[in-house]
Amino acid sequence: MKENDYLEQAEKDRLELEQHRLNYMADDTPIEPSDIPKLMEIAKKLQAEDTSLNIYELYKHPEARAKLFSQITEACYMALNATPTQAQRLAFFDYLEQQYENTLKKMVASTDKQALGELLDLLELPAEIESQFIRDMAISGLLAKG
Repeated sequence: MKENDYLEQAEKDRLELEQHRLNYMADDTPIEPSDIPKLMEIAKKLQAEDTSLNIYELYKHPEARAKLFSQITEACYMALNATPTQAQRLAFFDYLEQQYENTLKKMVASTDKQALGELLDLLELPAEIESQFIRDMAISGLLAKG
């Protein structure tokens, strides 16, 4: 694949992902029993601090993360056939947020610092965007150690 083809495909993929996120945020449909398995799968990955989750998208779009965590909370209580108090909902939501933060830290810790340093040297980014670039690269997992 030529560089231009690669860049065009990457932009197409980015736009598609953005459209999925916009559709997700616009959808106010309550979760249904058929949604529970997928939401429980995501909850298990959060519990395990699984770095295969798209932590970068959750990081870049906190409003989508909040909606997802609310849906996971609802799905877990639906699966238990329980009616939680607001305090219980908030506690579970906070637990999910903490697991997300732990996974985020895990992603940062697994970043190949030498490769990141070499990339920064090659790119010679302006100081005002370098720190955001470093965070984005670490959280994306693109430079994770083997």
